[in-house]
Amino acid sequence: MTATASTPDRTTIPPAGERYTIEELARRVGMSARNVRAHQARRLLAPPIRVGRTAYYDAGHVRRIESIKALQRQGFNLVAIDAILGTQSADPDTDQLATLLQRLGLDHPALVYALMQHGVVGRADDGTVRTVRPRALRSALELRRGGVPTLPSLQILADVLDALRDRTDDLVRSTCRRLVDARRAPGESGGTWEQLEQDTVVFTQCLVGLFTEAFRLTVENHGRAAAADLMAGPDDLDFDLDESELVDNG
Repeated sequence: MTATASTPDRTTIPPAGERYTIEELARRVGMSARNVRAHQARRLLAPPIRVGRTAYYDAGHVRRIESIKALQRQGFNLVAIDAILGTQSADPDTDQLATLLQRLGLDHPALVYALMQHGVVGRADDGTVRTVRPRALRSALELRRGGVPTLPSLQILADVLDALRDRTDDLVRSTCRRLVDARRAPGESGGTWEQLEQDTVVFTQCLVGLFTEAFRLTVENHGRAAAADLMAGPDDLDFDLDESELVDNG
């Protein structure tokens, strides 16, 4: 489920007030320069912008590292964070998204809190709202293409996550138990703690992938017909759905 994308060619020189050397960036985010380089080597962090012989990082790097740190505080290691965030890719509207989140934090703090409970957004140490799981956030913002305004889209995302949390806990646990029992050979030893941690990460990624595809398939099978019925309204109940137009995402 890890997103794969090429690292962008970062050529725009950031304003002087938003430029950081690697040492300055490390102090800004409370992380060692060695770890900054490690994130960059894993492509979790985009390369810096070179001005002459000096490499500079910008506000986008700060936000990215804050997202990584937020997930680490939730107990995710870098392998899992890579699966959640994906490798760093070009994102021309990052500043617009950051502006939207700050306005949301001021005008609708309850909605921000609801999204924080599901790890979609978080707050940095200075109180600013930042993205933690950008794919979930962007999926809601994509509803603008269907004519749904931003605020209702984000509220619906929070409500859907609430409903799924309440209804899937038992299913996730029972499925996880079945999968664990299926992979465990009789008399198999647990191995080292390091091996157990790695196996747990891989197993979790597979579990997430299974549920993601199963839920997507269910929505694809039923969502278009439901949307067509509701959008047609009571005066157009003879609306026919052409099954050849059903979404096919593989």
